[in-house]
Amino acid sequence: MKRIVGWLACAGAVLLLVVAMVTGTAPAAASPAAARVSGAWVRLAAVPGRPAAGYFTLAAAQPVELTGVTSPLARVELHGMSMAGGVMRMDRLPSVRAAAGKPVRFAPGGAHLMLFDVAPSVVAGATLPLTFVFADASRVTIDAAVRAAGADTPMAGMKM
Repeated sequence: MKRIVGWLACAGAVLLLVVAMVTGTAPAAASPAAARVSGAWVRLAAVPGRPAAGYFTLAAAQPVELTGVTSPLARVELHGMSMAGGVMRMDRLPSVRAAAGKPVRFAPGGAHLMLFDVAPSVVAGATLPLTFVFADASRVTIDAAVRAAGADTPMAGMKM
């Protein structure tokens, strides 16, 4: 009797696994045609414990909406820059849209990532994993190059 109950429990577990796989409860896969993230890098803060900044280029073959970025080594927010009353302001962005064929550049002096509570293991010369999350639930994960606070940008010499 115990043997039959064991087999039934095992068969039930397998059935639940199959149902979960068929109904799509697995994480959504990134659509390589939908969004591309390139040139990602992070500049560490000059003062330890302060937020770092991240930059990248988002391009898409079809319109996409970036709703957030995550990392296991920091808390990440999307930020934009704007001028208000002659004063430059930095504001948190709920999302960023990229039109088909029109790349969006996150660069120093403009839109950027703010990285809070950066893990001590994140040092210049290392990489930091970033996962870009889109409105359609797709994700793109890349490793961003980490640079010291005073280091040149990887885009030095390029027009912005």
